[in-house]
Amino acid sequence: MRSPRVRVQLGSPEQVDGDLVVLPGAHAQRHPDGRTVVIPAPRWTMPNGPEHRLADAYREAMALANARGAHSMVLPAILARGPWPLDEVTRIALTVLHGTPTTVQEVIVVANTPAILERWAEAIARAA
Repeated sequence: MRSPRVRVQLGSPEQVDGDLVVLPGAHAQRHPDGRTVVIPAPRWTMPNGPEHRLADAYREAMALANARGAHSMVLPAILARGPWPLDEVTRIALTVLHGTPTTVQEVIVVANTPAILERWAEAIARAA
């Protein structure tokens, strides 16, 4: 097992090809297409967000991908609810994605705005 390649693109997670699409939500559920799952996602609270809960959401996504034998996983740029600081999200996400043993070869992070895309691209470059 090794760290997956992480890349970012603009769009909507549901429109990106991947073995597994993970979306944030209040309750875990499976979508009819069989490749999309919704996992419980932490909500940001001020002044300090629950970092461990955000890390747990990324770990759960990795565990689901591993359990399915997925080679690719699609995630939204923010796997949480509420206004999480993007620098904190990218730091936590990349730490978990690169530090969790997995069979996933590629993680595609999908940003819904050019500004978020740029911030993710910078974080990925710093982590390399």
